[in-house]
Amino acid sequence: MINSTLQKMKQFKYFSFLMFASLFTLSITSCDKEDAVDDPKSIVEVASSDNQFSTLVSALTKAELTSTLESDGPFTVFAPNNTAFANAGITDLSGLSKDDLMPILTSHVIADEIMSDEVTSGKASTVNDNNDIYISVNSQGVFINGNIKVIQTDVDASNGVIHVIDNVIVPPSKSLVEIALDDPNFSELVSLVQAADPAVVAALSNASEDGLTVFAPTNAAFEKLYQTTPKSTLTDPANRALLTSVLLYHVVPGRVFSPDLLNITAPVATAESTTVAFDLNGGAKVVGKTSGNSNITAANILATNGVIHVIDTVLLP
Repeated sequence: MINSTLQKMKQFKYFSFLMFASLFTLSITSCDKEDAVDDPKSIVEVASSDNQFSTLVSALTKAELTSTLESDGPFTVFAPNNTAFANAGITDLSGLSKDDLMPILTSHVIADEIMSDEVTSGKASTVNDNNDIYISVNSQGVFINGNIKVIQTDVDASNGVIHVIDNVIVPPSKSLVEIALDDPNFSELVSLVQAADPAVVAALSNASEDGLTVFAPTNAAFEKLYQTTPKSTLTDPANRALLTSVLLYHVVPGRVFSPDLLNITAPVATAESTTVAFDLNGGAKVVGKTSGNSNITAANILATNGVIHVIDTVLLP
């Protein structure tokens, strides 16, 4: 009887030990799995594990930037997906060198972690010391340099955060004046600027750090104006002050991108010391005081010292 009882006690202790050992092993395994889930990947690892970023990863590798984005950071990366590269006309990296890719890719990175609820409108400094980006926040979302939209936010990484964008940020290479000179559609505008007070060229060439916004009439827009005000009248030296006033009326201090227009509720001051207004009903229009509506036919042409919007009617103060 006593031996039987002792035998049962030994069996109970043995089974208790097995149960404890099993529970302990299960607990360790569970902790290991939790640790694996709670251990986020670096920005490069997140991108490498997502097929939509295969072009971006290849570009980062070719530019030798992967080690930078694997470091502690923190970083905010505005990441173009494969479709974004295609939208930018970049379907093959073979023709792009490390030196070509470096200024482009570094323009997508901010040396800080900025979550979507912390993003505000304005200039943002990137790790490309020669190129800032310009963020616009409105009721329709977040935009970069006017035309690039953030389509997915707050993709978490161990060393920062990724926001997905629908195009590639390409640093501008030409000034406002250079863009106008290189575009035959602006030949009338160029000729009138040259006939005006030299202060107009100086203003366009020496924009402050905040840049300028230019509403640029096309040749066709000036041809409409010439029907009532001949070009010879505008270029007459006796009317230089008038011409200068008209041209400066097309210039707004600072960079105003098309997504910013949704946030503008009052007339905006121009370099001519008066104001223009905006009408967004049925398409974006800028409204001159005596000329009425002018349609914005092309927007957000980025220059090194500002931004150009193309218009179809000359504005008159």
